[in-house]
Amino acid sequence: MAEVKLKKKICLKRKEKPAEFVFTKYIKIKLLWKKMTMNDPDLCVFFKTKDGQVGGVFSSMFRQKKSDMGSLEEFPYMEHMGDNIERSEGNESVLEQINVSNLDNIDTANVVVLDCSTPREGEYADLAQARGSGYVEIQSSEGDYFEIAIDPDKSGIIYHVCSIKNRDGINSVVNEGVMMDLGTAFERIPGFSLICVCE
Repeated sequence: MAEVKLKKKICLKRKEKPAEFVFTKYIKIKLLWKKMTMNDPDLCVFFKTKDGQVGGVFSSMFRQKKSDMGSLEEFPYMEHMGDNIERSEGNESVLEQINVSNLDNIDTANVVVLDCSTPREGEYADLAQARGSGYVEIQSSEGDYFEIAIDPDKSGIIYHVCSIKNRDGINSVVNEGVMMDLGTAFERIPGFSLICVCE
């Protein structure tokens, strides 16, 4: 992708109004970490289409399906980049990245970070460790540039970072900032059930 001159970064605070942005080619959604304090956080996008369908784009490790990583050439026009992530120019590490080429059929896309890894000895999976270190960046092909901190107010492994909405061709992003347990995410985030094993 061609290099884009980014506008001044806007840090979205919790409960702010949606921030509008424009893109004609792509948006990049990146999970970054200033210092690694966790096991293996995952970046996911779960969505609901304008006709009510639900889906998601996430690592193929969840269900062992390469198709779960999506595609930029066909629906859902989102792709988890796997190991093909871009490098950060600062001290941060880009852990995961999802690119989006089209939102025309998407009503709402929910950006979620979760850590379902098996803890190492002496450690435990908890996204609260991300406070002050982890965040998500959203960059558009037109230079719009947003940062949403992972700033949980309690312990947990599922964090609803932000939502991206498409209303009559107007795209916007809002900081959701909500830690959820598995049952809540299953009920409230369309498409999250795709990575849940129900018996």
